Amino acid sequence: MAYLVIFVAGIGFFALSFVALGVLPGLRLEKEMNSARAVISAYSDAERRGQQTYVSLGCALCHTQQVRFLPTDIRRWGPPTQAWETQYDFPQLWGTRRIGPDLARESGVRSADWQLTHLHNPQSVVPGSAMPPFPWLFKGSPARPTAAANDLLAYLNTLGRARQSAGGVAMSKKVDTEMDPAMMAEIESLCAAPFVNPSQANSDIPTFSTVTNATSGSVAPPSTGQKLAARGAELFAQNCAGCHGSAGDGEGRAAEGLLPRPANLRASRYSAQGLASILWNGVAGSSMPAWRDLPAADLASLVTHVQTLHTQPVDAGVLASTATLARGATVYAANCVNCHGVNGDGHGPAAMALLPRPADLTHKQPDASLVQRVLNEGVPGTSMPPWPGVSGADRQAVAAFVRSLYIMPAGATK
Repeated sequence: MAYLVIFVAGIGFFALSFVALGVLPGLRLEKEMNSARAVISAYSDAERRGQQTYVSLGCALCHTQQVRFLPTDIRRWGPPTQAWETQYDFPQLWGTRRIGPDLARESGVRSADWQLTHLHNPQSVVPGSAMPPFPWLFKGSPARPTAAANDLLAYLNTLGRARQSAGGVAMSKKVDTEMDPAMMAEIESLCAAPFVNPSQANSDIPTFSTVTNATSGSVAPPSTGQKLAARGAELFAQNCAGCHGSAGDGEGRAAEGLLPRPANLRASRYSAQGLASILWNGVAGSSMPAWRDLPAADLASLVTHVQTLHTQPVDAGVLASTATLARGATVYAANCVNCHGVNGDGHGPAAMALLPRPADLTHKQPDASLVQRVLNEGVPGTSMPPWPGVSGADRQAVAAFVRSLYIMPAGATK
């Protein structure tokens, strides 16, 4: 009888544990997933093949796909990952180690050419990266991806799509009753606020008030200018040199695979406000991300360093005659106003329909030689076409006028 009681009790406890640890959590997860299934699409064939490539390359060994219930994670990647976001994943790729950044919200953050260049040679866009290259996914260059590379890109673009398409699905407030109450309150506050990925470029026309508020006005070099410039040079080498080149000439290792190509920072003068806007908002429609995850002091340091890259002396275009500027204004009004705006601020009538947005010439003063080259060749990868019908004299005049649109900072000299 004792053996029988023990046997029956063992069976009972096994059944109880099976129900408590397997069936009930499964039913709860199924209910949660069903609540969001109507707004989440399953993987396409290409995306499923890309997921298999992701697994075969071992990407899950270094990249997680799980935003944890930590304030630091939520500030960088948004609300914590929930089960319904990955209901179509098999195998499950949440991961356990985060050597590279989390990819749970990767969709829409980086441009396709950046992703392909990064896969071809990670160190070309992220100097110092520990990620290995995958050259066999390409036919000699990042601009010539194989079908496997395109499938992998398609899969990367699905990461975060569920959260984007089901943005109204709220986080359960009773996720972990054992969590520190103060931390949980901070998490709930962060999740209640609209989330914008700090690396995602802003597709709206940037406003400088946003930049000023975000950096607390710290874009102006303080008295410790040398330390600021040194820190900026260090940050530039770590984050920018891969695309813009160590000298800032736009000829970095990644430039070959990017369209539009990275800006030649030596060929234009930028205002502090203009650079702060680019760093804070990124350049939507290009591979230039936003850098809102950097502290304001680091953004100020980068602004200071980039401003030192332009060393060209003032040329005759700045000191053009009144007649030349008047002729340039006429050519500009006939060809450029629709995109760059009457004042050259990039807010022309067509600007909102274009990516990348037209250049703001009030905060960027290109060298005369750069203006001539743009008029001759256009800017591939943007809406800026060449202007073969403009005469040589008109080109010189409009170059002088375009340069005159730059708003000199108070106290600065030409």
